[in-house]
Amino acid sequence: MNLPDQGLLRHLVLVVLLKLALITALWWAFVRDAHVTVDATTMARQVSAPMASKQQSTAGETHGQ
Repeated sequence: MNLPDQGLLRHLVLVVLLKLALITALWWAFVRDAHVTVDATTMARQVSAPMASKQQSTAGETHGQ
């Protein structure tokens, strides 16, 4: 590897490490203590419910239809 390639590699590794540190700090500050309770009955009802029918819009382009 020549010198410019090593500098680029060092720069990219530094940027990736900084991004990981920022993501970790954001998670630690905002998400760590967030807890979601899941009710088994509500979840079963949600999973077994039929999907809502897709409504087609008559306004705008037909996108190749």
